[in-house]
Formats: sequence, C-alpha cells, structure tokens
Amino acid sequence: MWGAAFKPGTNDVRESPALALAHALQQAGGNVTVHDPQAVASAMTRNPELDYTSDLAASVDAADLLVLATEWPEYRQADPQALVHRPANPLLVDCRTTLNPEPWRTAGWLSTSSDDPASRTRITSCPLTDRFRMNPAESSSWHLGS
Repeated sequence: MWGAAFKPGTNDVRESPALALAHALQQAGGNVTVHDPQAVASAMTRNPELDYTSDLAASVDAADLLVLATEWPEYRQADPQALVHRPANPLLVDCRTTLNPEPWRTAGWLSTSSDDPASRTRITSCPLTDRFRMNPAESSSWHLGS
C-alpha cells in the first residue's frame, strides 16, 4: 500500500482511511506492506501488525495488488516501467486519482481509479473489489461484504 498518512505532507495517521483499508486487507488474510514518505513511524505505532518499508520499489515486491491511498508527489514520480516486473500481479488501484493511468497501462499494469472511465474495473469511493465497502457511518472503517 502506498500511503499511510491521511493526507500528503504530514505524518498524521489518525483517522487514516489508508490504514483502515490496510488493516481490513490484513484481517481478510492479506499480507500488507505499507510505504509512506513521512508516516511510517507513526503508522507502525498505531498498526504494528502491518509490514512497513521505506523503499518505494521494495513495497511492490511480490504484491498481488498495489493500492495508492495517499496522494504523495513521490508516487506521481514513480516509474511504472521500472516497477512492473516487481509485483506478482501488476494491478494498481489508485484510490486518490493521483496518477495518470496511461503510462501505467502502457508499462503493463492493469490500472483503475474511482473516476477513470477507461478502467476495466469500475470502483466507487475506492472499494478494492466488490467485496470491500466503506461503512458510511465510520469514514475510516472498511468491512467485507457482498
């Protein structure tokens, strides 16, 4: 997962939708590795059950899915071609509509975002699949459902 802070430019992870999603994925059986340019230490304190890395490229190693959850400039500057062979499955879900999807698709990634009409998978408010839905009563709470 790219991003732990609730917004770029801070290490504040209180009420972070990114960490709520990471925790839900972990609870559903996923192995979640979180990268964030400033918030790794704060996130580790709040969610020690997750894995963390400060290495952007290593954060996608063997991943089945890459979720962009905080719109840091570092993620906009990432080279999709250099990263495409690192994950097990080059699938990118851009929850913040931060990235231009075309370079990612050209590099071989399946890319989707909440407002991209060319996405093969249409998502709303960034549930990763039809199984993940955001609980409207708790803005940072994700749960499994159908």
